[in-house]
Amino acid sequence: MRKLFFIIATCFIFFGCKGEDASPEMPETESWFSPHFITEYIVASKIEVEINKESGELCLKVLGDEYKTWNKKEISQEAMYFTNLYNDNAYYGSVQPGMNRALAYPLDKITICCDKDFDAEHPAGTPLDKIALLYFSTFYPYIEGGYKSLDSYYNDRIRRMMNFAQINADRTKLMWVDFITSHISQNYVGKIEFLTPPEKAGEYTFTLEMTTNGETLKTEFTHTFE
Repeated sequence: MRKLFFIIATCFIFFGCKGEDASPEMPETESWFSPHFITEYIVASKIEVEINKESGELCLKVLGDEYKTWNKKEISQEAMYFTNLYNDNAYYGSVQPGMNRALAYPLDKITICCDKDFDAEHPAGTPLDKIALLYFSTFYPYIEGGYKSLDSYYNDRIRRMMNFAQINADRTKLMWVDFITSHISQNYVGKIEFLTPPEKAGEYTFTLEMTTNGETLKTEFTHTFE
């Protein structure tokens, strides 16, 4: 009995001291028991479209301020705002930094056009929104459903595909900001494809605009169709 008491007392002292002396934030590789499923919220301030070097796919990349929910002692007011906004306060499971990064605000709208004629129905400068597809994943249904698995494969997220014209705030809550193409790619929120290629092969310059939280972000990119 004395030996058991000693072991318990030693563990209490060890972990108690560790909690007082530890850094306010846990190491980047440490797992943590958290009431919040989302580990970071990214508030977009810049967008880019680039080709994934591993898959060759066109990917939408989002950059901006990041608010962490896994601070040991106290998380920021901004992070708390988002956990309350999405009612993500009852997960109580194991997380790691960078594990479940999400776009803080949904996409209100996304649109794309080309610098020259894409085809007969889409002359230069006209929206390609009905033939441009966005593939993305969202955590919101998992959280809204009480953290219950959606299916055995994706477990905590669902993947969606829709054309740009169908994008709205209700469908894009908590987009995953490490969308899987062929591999996990940091800051990718989705993959872009076209239903049909342009009538003529060659290089095309596109302008893409994304509206989120009332702010419209814009980027240009070139892509070669063979």
